[in-house]
Amino acid sequence: MTASDSLPNAPASFLVGDHWQVGVYRTPFARAELSRRGWQRLRLKEWHYISLTTDEWFVAVGLVNLGYVGNLFSYAVDRVQGRPAVEYGALSPLGRALSIASSSVDGTTSWKSRDATVSVAAKGGWNLELDIPLGSERLRGSARIEARESLAMLHRLGPGRLAYTHKAAGWPASGQLELGARSIRLDGGLAASDWTRSQANRVTEWKWASMSGFLRDGTAIGLNLSAEVYDDQNGHSVENAVWLNGEVRRLSGVHFEMPSDPKTMRWLIRSLDSDEVAIEFEPLGAREEHTNFGLVRTDFVQPYGRFEGRVCGHGVTGCFGVVETHLSVW
Repeated sequence: MTASDSLPNAPASFLVGDHWQVGVYRTPFARAELSRRGWQRLRLKEWHYISLTTDEWFVAVGLVNLGYVGNLFSYAVDRVQGRPAVEYGALSPLGRALSIASSSVDGTTSWKSRDATVSVAAKGGWNLELDIPLGSERLRGSARIEARESLAMLHRLGPGRLAYTHKAAGWPASGQLELGARSIRLDGGLAASDWTRSQANRVTEWKWASMSGFLRDGTAIGLNLSAEVYDDQNGHSVENAVWLNGEVRRLSGVHFEMPSDPKTMRWLIRSLDSDEVAIEFEPLGAREEHTNFGLVRTDFVQPYGRFEGRVCGHGVTGCFGVVETHLSVW
């Protein structure tokens, strides 16, 4: 495990002189420019995913730009009642309803359509405002996510192709949402975020896990793990990290042992060559999406539920989040 002090701050821009600043950092890039010319425009994929976790609720919102289509999705899980999530999803041809911010730390990502509005403004973290239908009710309100240390990564996918991602988990959250007549109080809760801009490979696969919660001693913990998409020459993902009270530490590669039914059965996630991570994930439900536009298609399953086990010697009990298995041809 590598302490955050060994991670440098990111330069302002991806390109310094003639050199791409490929590497892993504990601060995000101020600018996040990737070429939109020619074939690179077709490969450019962007999204911002945010989750909010309290003892009573888990709320997720994602805004995704695939170039040919924009996507907004959201769901809310009542952890006390244990009911299945209420969901919303919408597509916008050519992404007309969607605007992605210039970077994760500057500008506003927004969705504006007839029945849904979402705004995520970068300001020392993010300010989220939304008004969207969830099931037969509406989810309305605002949330504040306070910035702590980040895991920011510029990764070379192949000749002429780069991916940038700014990950966070276990960051403080506050604010209030309303789901119909029910109040979702976020003060004292935690947030996770995935802001990505990528000149993605034609065929892209990954496994992913994101978690937030509290240890027995009250320490806020966040976790981001992946495999298959940002791996180094040894097969270790370079974006794996744990946050403890907002301080980030890098983790080595992990293996996702998927069950035969990823939506209902336990997942096992273990470090490849150490004892840093040994956790189980118990699904309580799942969001999935299967789209096929001929030359492009996406298939993914994102179960939500509880994590148990150990991370860097810390016992993890009852922390909440998601895992995901994903395949895109785009």
